Amino acid sequence: MKRFIIAILLVAVLLAATACSKKARTLYVFNWSDYIDPELVTQFEKEHNCKVKIPTYDSNENMFAKIESTRESFDIAVPSGDHVTLLAQKGYLEPLDKTKLTHWGNLDPKLLEKAKSFDPGNQYAVPYFWGLTGLLYNKKNVPEEVLKSGSWAILGDKHFSGKQKISMLEDAREVVGAALVYKGYNINDSSPEALKAASEALAIWDQNVSQYDSESYKNEVADGTTWLGQAYNGDALQQMELNKDLGFLLPVEGTSLWMDSMVILKSSQNKDLAYDFINYMLESETAKTNADYVKYATPNAEATKLLDPAFTGNPLIYPSAEYLDKCYMIEFLGDKVKAINDLFEQIRMN
Repeated sequence: MKRFIIAILLVAVLLAATACSKKARTLYVFNWSDYIDPELVTQFEKEHNCKVKIPTYDSNENMFAKIESTRESFDIAVPSGDHVTLLAQKGYLEPLDKTKLTHWGNLDPKLLEKAKSFDPGNQYAVPYFWGLTGLLYNKKNVPEEVLKSGSWAILGDKHFSGKQKISMLEDAREVVGAALVYKGYNINDSSPEALKAASEALAIWDQNVSQYDSESYKNEVADGTTWLGQAYNGDALQQMELNKDLGFLLPVEGTSLWMDSMVILKSSQNKDLAYDFINYMLESETAKTNADYVKYATPNAEATKLLDPAFTGNPLIYPSAEYLDKCYMIEFLGDKVKAINDLFEQIRMN
């Protein structure tokens, strides 16, 4: 009888341990803020009996520094293209096993081809969203005559002189890139000539800039603390949906074009769960819901078919081919990026 009772107790302990083990699974998705529909996360947690934690970052540089220096083990990260290259070169990424991604075929082949510019052979990265950078403004504080040029030159307009009511992103590639494009250069040009021209524009713009921050503009342009801010298009459209006084423009000279991707880190402690999460995000209905929430263009071709024509027809999300011809994908520059970073720090610290 004792043996029987002991056997029952052992089975109970094993079952409890198994239950606890399943209960304890936690997936860490290192992501940009406001970049996933929280209801989708909740649904995934229910379906997979797990917890999903989403620590956030506000720039690729901060994301990379945290991955490189922390002892925390993130499972998934969502870097932009040039930082996919950097993470891969540093050996931080797990090569994709596409047999575990049954919805891979939902991705647009044309965008997968573009992704090969930063991820040859689509070896590490699963395209998540793509977008552009422009200017978010408050109509109460910025009159139409200031905006009519539609140019990056608005950042230096005398309307803002002495007021410091402009913010720009805390991102060297975006800030210096905007000045490069404004001056007629490729956003990836790090030559002395190009950076000298960019520095001239930045010196003027900086007089009107109160801060370089990739988060605060989302609320501060809305409440009038800041009148105009360099902004990612999806973030701007999220805010515009909440506040009719906000507007957004893509500068006439062109702008940065970026693609963010989901990658699995080699240090992940939950690789199978990471694959489940990415595959879930690739489902057409899930990707459609997520695009509706974040207001960015989805690389998921099947999800695009499900989106409202008002969404896919919005030129602030899906610009014309003519405008896209004036936009530049931010590329990995290796050591050449130091000159761009140095210029950004010089301007920011003035």
